[in-house]
Amino acid sequence: MIADLRALEPPQLKDFTNSLVEQVVAAVTDKIPHLESSLAVAELTVALHYVLNTPEDVLVWDVGHQAYVHKALTGRMNELANMRKPGGISGFLKRDESPYDFFGAGHASTSISALAGVCLADQIAKKTRRRVAVIGDGSLTGGQSFEALNHLGTLGADVLVIINDNEGSIDPTVGALHNEQSYGTYMQSLGWHYTFLEQGNDVRALVDALQQVLAQPGPQTLHIKTKRPDLSPPKSYKPGTTFQWWAAETMEAVLASNADLQILSPAMFAGSGFAPLRERFSDRLIDTGINEAHTVTTAAGIAAAGGRPWVHIYSTFLQRAFDQIIHDIAIQQLPVVFLVDRAGLVGADGPTHHGVFDGDFLMNIPGATVWSPRNGNELQGMLLEAVAQPLDGPLFIRYPKARTEGGIPTDFHAYEWLQKSGGSSLWISTGALSDLMKKGENHLHLAQNWPFFDDFGAILSDFDEIHVFEESTGLGGLAGAVKALMAELDHPGKCITHKLPMEFIEHGPRLQLLREHGFNNFL
Repeated sequence: MIADLRALEPPQLKDFTNSLVEQVVAAVTDKIPHLESSLAVAELTVALHYVLNTPEDVLVWDVGHQAYVHKALTGRMNELANMRKPGGISGFLKRDESPYDFFGAGHASTSISALAGVCLADQIAKKTRRRVAVIGDGSLTGGQSFEALNHLGTLGADVLVIINDNEGSIDPTVGALHNEQSYGTYMQSLGWHYTFLEQGNDVRALVDALQQVLAQPGPQTLHIKTKRPDLSPPKSYKPGTTFQWWAAETMEAVLASNADLQILSPAMFAGSGFAPLRERFSDRLIDTGINEAHTVTTAAGIAAAGGRPWVHIYSTFLQRAFDQIIHDIAIQQLPVVFLVDRAGLVGADGPTHHGVFDGDFLMNIPGATVWSPRNGNELQGMLLEAVAQPLDGPLFIRYPKARTEGGIPTDFHAYEWLQKSGGSSLWISTGALSDLMKKGENHLHLAQNWPFFDDFGAILSDFDEIHVFEESTGLGGLAGAVKALMAELDHPGKCITHKLPMEFIEHGPRLQLLREHGFNNFL
């Protein structure tokens, strides 16, 4: 299709783009918000591949939400129907999927840094080619984009950054840069030449603008205004069906009875089910933009000033603020509650979004407390307990993107016997796995992963064979901590761990992935 595109005359590009869009819309039925983002840059995608000699020229897309039309244009039109399904192509960019996917992207604000790396490599290799990154106005709220612009602006390389300005990310774009529409001043202050194009959905105008800015030397910025179509209703969860719904339901009551509590989120309220709460508590649900590190340290500042901050964040994005959790919160013993959404396998979003690492790394932070509810009732009870008890450090409440029952908040207990019938074998599980698993003869659910409760060692001493189940990867985590405790107690028994493998797991339905990666005999 690329060869067909490049054989066209400019007057033919509009019809080509319209036909391409129709085919993409007909093929994609999943993740409609990502489709909307891709359609917003359909004309830009066509113009870029028309003007550039990809894949020899470098084209880097930020995040990957914008890449559906790019995938279709680069030989994957027939595969779009199975995108994000088992065996199908990814919903994001993947280097091993196509030579046109120069740089994989699942998180925001990374494209300009990657482009800086390309420029440095090309300088050493004395390689001349055109180098372009496309970043959304939402991704520009991420601090890494500033760091990259600040650095790349000093390299003297011929490079182009395109700002796709459609006034949105997961949630609408926030921040002074957006509010003041001061992109030109901002870019020029960092040493970049700035060009603005209002007609960001006009393929002919885009071709002309691209040819002009690419002919100019040095770091160039092309700021375009695009419009994202509205193809889906607002994000919502059916009442009483998911962990997300029960979290939002309970937090409404928590906020109503605790006027000093504030919730911060790095652009994830809509995806979490919390969006309706913003209408009632607009002054206390604070969207900071796509900037996880800033969000966490801001929460630390609130706590240091005597406030009561909570942070809502996806597990995969919590990774981006690991340093701030340690240095700004844990070391200072500041009481911050984290609602860690999407903990565990997330399904169709795949390896860039599976929340399989935080279960291990959080347990390595001194002073951290980690809870993992097995269902909506326990999640509700945890939220009510978290707001009622005094904290002397960070508390992390981890819950998956999954269906569950709720409505009857249970009193918080660090552990619960799901089955106890004698025998020498003990199953220990945590989180939603506890409700999914078949019942063992002795099955202990740990609602509190860390620190261990006082009589946990005594319980372990009653069993010869201990099986530990957790929906995470790595050598530590709950299983590693149980083994360490057994060694400390000189426990003579055997500890058998059941975890996800040490690999990046591809996309697919969550339960199917669990069965395929070590839990089939227990679910």
